[in-house]
Amino acid sequence: YEDTYREKIQNIPATDIPLALLTQAGDKRQFKILQQRQRKLEKNSPIREAFNYYSRQLQFDTEYYVLNANVEEKKRMIRNDALPDITSVIVSDLDLRDLVRNQILDAFDDVKAEFLYQKSKIKTENSDWNLDEFDALELQS
Repeated sequence: YEDTYREKIQNIPATDIPLALLTQAGDKRQFKILQQRQRKLEKNSPIREAFNYYSRQLQFDTEYYVLNANVEEKKRMIRNDALPDITSVIVSDLDLRDLVRNQILDAFDDVKAEFLYQKSKIKTENSDWNLDEFDALELQS
């Protein structure tokens, strides 16, 4: 990240450097805010914490990637100079992982909320907790 900014600053006119430095400072500030927010959310959700830990441990090879496409698609991409660069491949991979993580976390939150609702409903209807009366039909869909 630092190296990328350093390279970009070397290749821009001197009049644009102050704006570039302000942009970099804003990016760092936003990243710090997002990290703090994630840490707060992790305290309330061990599943989120596990997913985030997994994501932080990922390491990508920045020299090459494997293109999962059929032979004709690969040929077409090479002819049209449409092969993605390594940075976009890594970003795409991380974005997909975040989407899947969020879907799993949403599903878990839905199941937890439904369980708590059913539990409170049974407790208000009967003074005894009875698992035979637990209705989980909504969870099947």
